[in-house]
Amino acid sequence: MRAIGIDIGTTSICLGVYEEGTGKLSVVCQEKNYFLDGTFRQDPDRIYAVVTGMLDNILQSDDSTDRPAAIGISSQMHGILYVDREGRAVSPYYTWKEESGNETFGEETYASYLSRVTGCEMYSGYGSVTHFYLQRTGQIPEEAVHLANIGDYIAMRLCDAKEPVMSSSIAASLGGFDLRGRCFAMDALERAGVETSYYPQVRAAGFVFGTYRGIPVTCAQGDNQASFYAAVGEKQDALSVNVGTGSQVSLFHRELIEGTEAEIRPFTEKGFLYVQASVNGGKVYERLAEFVKGTVYAVTGIETDVYEKLEEAGAQVHTTDLCIAPLLYGSRQRQASGESAKRREPENLMLGRNAKRQEPGNPAPGGSMTGLTAENFTLGNMVRAYVTGMALELYQMYEQLPDVLKAGKREIIASGNGIRKNRLLRQEVERLFGLPVRFRDIAEEAAAGAAMWALEESVK
Repeated sequence: MRAIGIDIGTTSICLGVYEEGTGKLSVVCQEKNYFLDGTFRQDPDRIYAVVTGMLDNILQSDDSTDRPAAIGISSQMHGILYVDREGRAVSPYYTWKEESGNETFGEETYASYLSRVTGCEMYSGYGSVTHFYLQRTGQIPEEAVHLANIGDYIAMRLCDAKEPVMSSSIAASLGGFDLRGRCFAMDALERAGVETSYYPQVRAAGFVFGTYRGIPVTCAQGDNQASFYAAVGEKQDALSVNVGTGSQVSLFHRELIEGTEAEIRPFTEKGFLYVQASVNGGKVYERLAEFVKGTVYAVTGIETDVYEKLEEAGAQVHTTDLCIAPLLYGSRQRQASGESAKRREPENLMLGRNAKRQEPGNPAPGGSMTGLTAENFTLGNMVRAYVTGMALELYQMYEQLPDVLKAGKREIIASGNGIRKNRLLRQEVERLFGLPVRFRDIAEEAAAGAAMWALEESVK
């Protein structure tokens, strides 16, 4: 059997045709996604047009008698948009990078206020925080009746529906969610003054929302969950490291263990994902490449693709005394402490020494470089230190998890182009975690996971 997976990422929109027989994607189409000028917002109707264009091309050119049995959707999480009574977007899509939650609200920020009053930790970029900010500043469109994630909106439009339906994986990412009840914590949100009438209904993962050209369409899943599903499934002896625009360390556990440092995300009906997420990821390495490319151009007037040269330079340096914490977009992690924070990591590489403790909703700003000497002031040392810093942020987030969650891990299953295409980062992840890194032989894990999930649900 076959299924189509649609992944709506922050920087790209991908469609893949999953073949159950081979466990791979036979067709992959991709289009660039982008922010509206000067914002961290995107155009939902443009995204819909891109999705339907790719989808229709696949269906029209597909002369196979094995018609796709389902369409699944994976989506970037946390963000929201508003729809009217006809189910059409009346606002841009406010992505997870939206910074309005860091604006001052009284003597704190919108994000820290909601975290304190609701008892649910939230950050700027979480949909509930963005919604509260827009509500309090009078920016919700008058014709808006529901809020939705971009994945929910695509499912609505494909199925010609007027009201969004949200999976628990997407709903939890907005903030203000009851994990045990798998529903929004309406009482807590209302206690904080949040207008909850806009919130959509929440359904179980894999809920079939409707059909597109007679093909069942399931409600959208979070891209982290979809990638994990494709790469790891429900294995408890594996750890997932995903590096896309941002990055995550994730693991599956059947029991709900509250009070951990991790964000707990609904997964399948059998358990939860425990996720340590960073706002840094592949975009951080891209910034290094852009810096080097710009420097080369400034000196020589020649434009060149520098990624291969960066890898060559970094490969010549196996270890370095230079320490770079490339937290270009801030850090949500807390300082590591105790013996667990020191295990396996050299003292001069500890991000915790330079990272600032921050309140919820206020990522610590900036990164740092220390230990620069005449001997290590080379491109190779900088590249090696840079990828080590990227890996170390992930490792320190992992080390903050309780031992019961880390017990029995035997391997890292990696996903996302930010690590798939970066050999040096893979090396540093293996070294710091002390676990082998492998990839499942499938590209575009989020699209594949969405298709696999939809296929399983459609044949129940």
